[in-house]
Amino acid sequence: MKIKYIAAVLIAIAGLGLQQAKADTFNFTSDHCTAACGPQSSFGTVTLTQVGSNVNVVVSLLNGNQFVKTGAGGNMYFLFDNAGITLANITSISGAPAGTTAFAGPIMANGTGIWQWGIGCASCPQGAAGAFPGPITFTVTNTTIALMTVGHPVSGFGTELFVADILSGTTGATGDVDVNTHVPDGGATVMLLGTALGALGMARRFIMS
Repeated sequence: MKIKYIAAVLIAIAGLGLQQAKADTFNFTSDHCTAACGPQSSFGTVTLTQVGSNVNVVVSLLNGNQFVKTGAGGNMYFLFDNAGITLANITSISGAPAGTTAFAGPIMANGTGIWQWGIGCASCPQGAAGAFPGPITFTVTNTTIALMTVGHPVSGFGTELFVADILSGTTGATGDVDVNTHVPDGGATVMLLGTALGALGMARRFIMS
């Protein structure tokens, strides 16, 4: 009886690992700042993790860059598209100043077109006075990574997936940087899959013993 109980627990752990194994990371590499924010090989990253029917979002900046609120970014810190959600689906925002909330578009950001959703703060100061390092994290409920990465086309720039408005740690300039390159997730998916498959193997041995 104890063996069957342990096997059930291991199967549940494996199921959780497989459920959380889908993660994708994207780099901010395109510089739309009025005065260049680079050169930088990556201004930061967006990591999307599918957990059940929700997607957890982590927006991180690199090289001393900070999030900033300017007109160039539509007065938003971060912008994205998702045609399958409402404002109520954007929850649990953290890592940003008090008063930061989700906003519904259309929101125009210089050089990157019109966006459906933004993370911003109406009461926060503009420019360097309101800059902060992040990372910004939030959850989008009842969606998928696929819906989070449709983006929209911009003539001459391809498909825009995500935009952050930054204060450059390299040049001190401000403006938009966007995602146009998909990068591997650094092994998180492989690690989680390995854990899940190991648990499934142990469960199988318990059941057969």
